[in-house]
Amino acid sequence: MSQRNDLTIDEAVQDPMIRMLMKADRVDPRAFEAMLRSLVAAQGERRKAQSSHFLEDSGSARRQRLSRAAKGFGNAKAFSEACVSW
Repeated sequence: MSQRNDLTIDEAVQDPMIRMLMKADRVDPRAFEAMLRSLVAAQGERRKAQSSHFLEDSGSARRQRLSRAAKGFGNAKAFSEACVSW
C-alpha cells in the first residue's frame, strides 16, 4: 500500500469534496484536469532540460544540484505518478 499523502490528478478530480468546491466556484472539472496535466507536462520538460546539463560540469554547482537531488529522496513519489499538494 502506498505511503503518499498527496492525491493523484485522477483522485483529485474525482474526489467528492473537491467536486463540490469546484461546482461552488464554477470551475469546469475538465478544464481543471487539463490545467493540472499541462502543469505536470511542463514540469517534466523542465526536469528533462535540467537533467541534460546535470553531468556537464564539475565543482560547486554540480555539488549543489546533487545535494538538491538527494534531498528529494526523502519524499520520493512513484515513477510517472502526478500528484497534487495543497
